[in-house]
Amino acid sequence: MQINSDFQFLIRGGYNYLAIGNSITVHPITDFWWGEWGMAATKASSDYYHLVLEDLQKKYNNVNSVAWNYSVWENQAHDRTETYIQLDEFLDADINLITIQLSENVSDLTSFGIDFESLLGHIQDICPNARIIVIDDFWNGEKSEIKRNVCEKKGICFIDLSDLRGKEEYMVGIGTAVEGNDGIEHIVEHSGVAVHPNDNAMLTIAERIIDEVE
Repeated sequence: MQINSDFQFLIRGGYNYLAIGNSITVHPITDFWWGEWGMAATKASSDYYHLVLEDLQKKYNNVNSVAWNYSVWENQAHDRTETYIQLDEFLDADINLITIQLSENVSDLTSFGIDFESLLGHIQDICPNARIIVIDDFWNGEKSEIKRNVCEKKGICFIDLSDLRGKEEYMVGIGTAVEGNDGIEHIVEHSGVAVHPNDNAMLTIAERIIDEVE
């Protein structure tokens, strides 16, 4: 897995998958999180991105992909287009599939709808051959509706998560064991990590993406 914006992941003539998101898609190692994958899957192979990738590898030869944390777009509400310079290093007409999982870190909704529509349009312009799938907000219904409306306007697939949102049985919770990159078992103690999707939620997200790709 790679989260650096200088990584060139494309295979010309192969199947290329770009997963754009925040910590739910990929998070670096910190003192409260121990693996470079989607928080808070108990291991890399259990996050939604790796589950989708595994399915693609069964269907296509020569699959390559990257999961990239683009939370800077969420947090820079004053001018989100300034962050496109980072995004554009990943975009290409040869990308086949793009999943977009962004909004959970957005706190200022003033221009969120306009900015999200601009982001989707920007990606469509540069990646005209890509199947684009937007993943619902895991925590917030208001942001969910904004994203859903934008997707309907742009003709982009929207993965609904309303049946998971706000339910503790789909969050990892305090006390869950996670196998880190170091091979050691760690216990979730951070409240922010605890509200992230657990393995069951990650599997559900992956299955809904896979259903749309087929």
